[in-house]
Amino acid sequence: MDLQQFLYLAATVVFAFACRTFNNRYLRKVGWLALLAASYMLGYFLTGSHAAGACGIALWFMLPWVEIVVHVRHLRFPVKSEIKGRFPPSTDLFPELSEVTEEIENHGFERVEDTGWKWSDTDHFMRLFYHPRRKAQAAIGMAQQEGFIFSYVSVTSRTQDGATYTTTNYPFPPTMQPPPRQHLNRFHHAESMDELLNSHADYLTGLNLKDEDFAGVEAEQLPAYIERDMSAQIDHNINVGLIELIGDGEFRYSWRGCFFLWFQMVKDMVRI
Repeated sequence: MDLQQFLYLAATVVFAFACRTFNNRYLRKVGWLALLAASYMLGYFLTGSHAAGACGIALWFMLPWVEIVVHVRHLRFPVKSEIKGRFPPSTDLFPELSEVTEEIENHGFERVEDTGWKWSDTDHFMRLFYHPRRKAQAAIGMAQQEGFIFSYVSVTSRTQDGATYTTTNYPFPPTMQPPPRQHLNRFHHAESMDELLNSHADYLTGLNLKDEDFAGVEAEQLPAYIERDMSAQIDHNINVGLIELIGDGEFRYSWRGCFFLWFQMVKDMVRI
């Protein structure tokens, strides 16, 4: 690699990381593409081979597979998780909790309960809300794993026949297949409750669902509904072979499930 090539590579990397510092999702996408370009340039400049440049790009898509095989495959998860009341996280961990709570309540949702559960080495917190007129539940979620923390908001409507329709800005792809009666609308770019509720309304309208199709629930039963939804998802993924029981009330991802996770991550990388 000569000096000129090195400068081209360095400029591309600096440009990529500069784009990634912006909140604008389009600039962040440009930053991701620049990182791919820098990976191609590195392989090509070192070897003079376009194939090596292509391998440099491919390595980005293989990194999730390494994490899955080395870490995720060895994790153990409980088949049954108890959703129970808990204290909210500190403002140091989740400083936006009060602000997001106020925003949700300003849209007519009533705060129900603070709950949570432990799943392997990930600690989940969830604040639940209910809107009697909309017959909809809302939730603020936060997941914490070894210092890595992320939060999200979701809105769920339940129909008279027991199906659920959820719109969420959960930032990562689903880690399991949803069962046939659980439907997910990912709107990960939602920056306000207004945007999330509008997306949810458009989602339901697109499915020709009307107000009379939805069922009201007892607000205090929301934790039980979440437990039921989680159990249904686990049962479904056992049936389709993505996870496997290993005894002592636990399960792990099967090799088929590992490929499913990898495909989900790669699909999200391509989308981003």
